[in-house]
Amino acid sequence: MSAAHHVCVVDDDQSVRLALASLLRSLGYEVETFESGNDVLRWLAHNRTACVVSDLQMPGMSGLRIFECMIGMGVDAPFVLITAYPTAEVQARALSIGVRAFLTKPVSAQTLATHVKQAVNRDD
Repeated sequence: MSAAHHVCVVDDDQSVRLALASLLRSLGYEVETFESGNDVLRWLAHNRTACVVSDLQMPGMSGLRIFECMIGMGVDAPFVLITAYPTAEVQARALSIGVRAFLTKPVSAQTLATHVKQAVNRDD
């Protein structure tokens, strides 16, 4: 499978995960969904993706930790982090290590679409 238009969605909340996946599919992306950081990291060990969209706060492994593990694995995919509980400290940390976008829930469909498109196209 080509990774050029492939997006991974990670969120422990099934309804959010399905809504994000549905939106991204409607925009023409192929989407894989994951309930946890461990699940997406296992998948990324054998597959490529154009972008990862992840919740920040999840049981077991945070979205920020997922990104750090991806870096350690050599996975070069833009990362969009979404949170309902933003703090300036976490946002600064995320952006300083290379997270592509730090978005606050509820995220509008247009905002998410713009950031994913930029990430997939590697536009700045």
